[in-house]
Amino acid sequence: MKSRHLSLALVCALGASAYAQKAEVFNPAKNAPPSHSGGYLLAAGGSDDCSNAAASNTVVGVGTFPVSTLGATTGAAPAQPQTPSTIKNDVWFYWVAPSSGVANLTTCGGATTDTKIAAWLANNGTACPSGTHLAYNDDSCGLQSQITFPVTGGTGYFLQLGHYTEGSTYTGTFTLGVSTPPANDNCSAALAISGSGPHAYNTTLASTGTEGQTEAICLFFNQTAINKDLWFTWTASTSGTVTINNCAQFTSTTNDTKIAVYDGAGCPVAGAVACNDDNAACTTQNLSSETTFTAVCGNTYTIQVGCYGAAANIVGTFTITETGGPCVAGTAYCFGDGTAAVACPCGNAGVAGNGCASSINANGANLNGAGNASISADSLVLTGSGMPNSNALYFQGTTQIAAAFGDGLRCAGGTIIRLGTKLNAAGTSSYPELPRRRRPLGLRARQRRGSGRAQLPGLVQERRRVLHAEHVQPDERLLGHLDAVIAQA
Repeated sequence: MKSRHLSLALVCALGASAYAQKAEVFNPAKNAPPSHSGGYLLAAGGSDDCSNAAASNTVVGVGTFPVSTLGATTGAAPAQPQTPSTIKNDVWFYWVAPSSGVANLTTCGGATTDTKIAAWLANNGTACPSGTHLAYNDDSCGLQSQITFPVTGGTGYFLQLGHYTEGSTYTGTFTLGVSTPPANDNCSAALAISGSGPHAYNTTLASTGTEGQTEAICLFFNQTAINKDLWFTWTASTSGTVTINNCAQFTSTTNDTKIAVYDGAGCPVAGAVACNDDNAACTTQNLSSETTFTAVCGNTYTIQVGCYGAAANIVGTFTITETGGPCVAGTAYCFGDGTAAVACPCGNAGVAGNGCASSINANGANLNGAGNASISADSLVLTGSGMPNSNALYFQGTTQIAAAFGDGLRCAGGTIIRLGTKLNAAGTSSYPELPRRRRPLGLRARQRRGSGRAQLPGLVQERRRVLHAEHVQPDERLLGHLDAVIAQA
């Protein structure tokens, strides 16, 4: 069970000696209490009031700096972390980042009591910060604290240091440094990977971004955050079940991970399709993660890998296992990504290879097919993804068209045959059902599969993908088109 008392799973990997820069020498003149008639106290090594930190307690550069909470009081909101609890008897420092990267603030090796720390963006100039803290930690290395947070060179930040217990104080040091994060620390620069792996990652210099931190399906142990996260993009080579697992794949002493998956490439624009914190089936490292989702062959997915703890440093690999049929050969047409002859109405284009965007999924939904389209040995399965969690209607047509239809496009025309309705789960469904099949598609029409999408205003969302397919029988050559459309009510 995870709680603030379970510090064994979070190991401090960066101590006070982690930075080789020369420490700033404490300047009594700079840190001495100024003359004032107000009610605040100023400790020699931090301002009791955040409004005085910039004038009296500015730290310059990186290194090791003195801190003392003797005589400090506990500040009131909003200059306190929103979660999980107040920093008691806190003092403040003001700091301008000397360069861009990931800042590391730690009391590991610099204090012997139960510390708590936080970092804030100086969003009100040199006045007290407001809004939400950038990073917060209680216990990282024993009862001491460590945080990492992204910084921009030349930008001001407030550093808040204090104690877990009201009335407790300490005198010691804290260490501050800036490192260059991995390239895929940001979802906009996700690292493209392929195949099953293993795929390596190292969160030591990673920061905690703003994307993918509030996903409802990532709520585990009262926390949705995925700390110190790294991002990857991966394209499915089959349609079916995909499992991402990092069990027993760590070289670090910490293995408390979280993994989330999103439809599409790059920063998420819709909710996660899968997420996991602890994998109970992993007996050797049961704080590792395993998550499973239904993939569509040829679709790209974004994978977010990070830590449960805010200060954990994890080094290891993860693997990807696919279970499903092979991609169906063919030529797609009538996309809703702005490349079709007819554009999506209102300019609501989806991402490349998908249909028109909707209020549910700004990437646009996707329909794909896998299996054998032969009439004599039909195994073709249509899979739609990126839809709302309600019933979807699958149907096919005999003619390829491209026409505006409500707020989207309709690409299936001619003689329309209703194939069936399916209930979406995590925005995904298949016809016939996976793995159990019903009436083969080859008996409904001697054709193949499709892609595209349309959306009725406020009521119906449609998605279809059409591919040209050829298959040869002993005495004849059949050429057909299957326009498969998902209409989402």
